Amino acid sequence: MGYITFENNINDNCQANEINRKEKWLAIAKLGSIIGFGLILGGILLFYSQKTPVAAEVELKKSFGKIEYTVPYKNVLYENFGFVNEPKLTLPLKTKTGYKKVTFLLDSGAVVSALPLKAAKDVGVDFSRAKRITLQGFSGLPTFAYFGQITVQIGGKDFSFPAVFTESNGTTYILGRKGFFDQFAIYFDNQKKTVTITTKE
Repeated sequence: MGYITFENNINDNCQANEINRKEKWLAIAKLGSIIGFGLILGGILLFYSQKTPVAAEVELKKSFGKIEYTVPYKNVLYENFGFVNEPKLTLPLKTKTGYKKVTFLLDSGAVVSALPLKAAKDVGVDFSRAKRITLQGFSGLPTFAYFGQITVQIGGKDFSFPAVFTESNGTTYILGRKGFFDQFAIYFDNQKKTVTITTKE
């Protein structure tokens, strides 16, 4: 009886050791796959960074009252399209409490500048007087918006133009053609990955 018990204990120990070995190898395999994925992703990012020209830093030139403001594109990662260079500008937006830095997408396809509804309170839009309109965007779905005006600062100078404040949750800060594009010569340089805004003569 004691002999059989001893054999059973040996078998149990062997099985436990075998399970422990399998678990260790499984853990090592998982760790190796994570490290391998990290190396592949790092290699892709390194390759991409070498293939994509490095954009210049933000430049501001002033001469005889003329302002020339050059900004590098921002590299944005999209789920279905990978990295996309976008002309985004970080500008001081005039609010009731002073200037607040906001990043706008410079969109030549947008008729008017658009901001989320929460920004309307910051800039002092009076909803009791503001005209409420219906907009139809890229998706084709209508959304409600309020007319107003915003002021941004470029090179220390204020520029004011009309804007709409939309009730859509997906609205980002956009600089559109009406009012804003009218005040500048705007040059998109896809080779240098920069956008240059110059005040008109």
